[in-house]
Amino acid sequence: MRAIRVLGAAGVVAIAVSLAPVAQAAGHWYGRVDLSYNHLSDNGWDSPNGFVSTQSSTGTGLDLALGRDLGRVWAGGAVRGEFEFAWKYNGIDTFTQNGRQLTGVTGHTRMMALMYNLYNDFAPESTFDPYLGAGIGYAYVHYGNYYGYDQSTNTSSRFDGSDSVFAYQLMAGFKVHFSDSVALDFAYDWFVLSNPVVNSGATKTEERYRTNSLALGLTWNF
Repeated sequence: MRAIRVLGAAGVVAIAVSLAPVAQAAGHWYGRVDLSYNHLSDNGWDSPNGFVSTQSSTGTGLDLALGRDLGRVWAGGAVRGEFEFAWKYNGIDTFTQNGRQLTGVTGHTRMMALMYNLYNDFAPESTFDPYLGAGIGYAYVHYGNYYGYDQSTNTSSRFDGSDSVFAYQLMAGFKVHFSDSVALDFAYDWFVLSNPVVNSGATKTEERYRTNSLALGLTWNF
């Protein structure tokens, strides 16, 4: 797992360094701000009280990016690269223990990541510009103060921990250009963490983190 993290971080740096000379010669810089709604995958693990699982509520997210157009490197469109800070937050909707739904449920999942993304814009000179993208990076995830009470057995389940792992994502969307400098951005994002391992007291678990997000934002060309 540690080797994957190191390789992931090294990959981000290598891509950024290798693309830097191209970016300087290609085109303009841009900034991007997106707000999103996301769905976090269900989770489950073995605890001292048995098997527990959680379902998260629909969450929110924020993406901040700084990028540069790399130009038309092939006939199918224009390529751009960007550095992105991503933040996602989900509360806990349901908490079960051995199939029984717990009461007094609290807790949240919070994720922050630094990513490097590459996009292909299929119609960069048009008002309507669809695109596809992919990115890799490094993320921190915190499973904060999970708690639920089982009335039938008079026991409770608690879970709190964090990890930092390799992350990757796939994106699809389109931009609507209002002018040469401003565009409205609609995006879908599939975001995955590479199986964070979390220690919470005597419990050590390998978690599953995957989100599907819909985002709306603005892009400014400098």
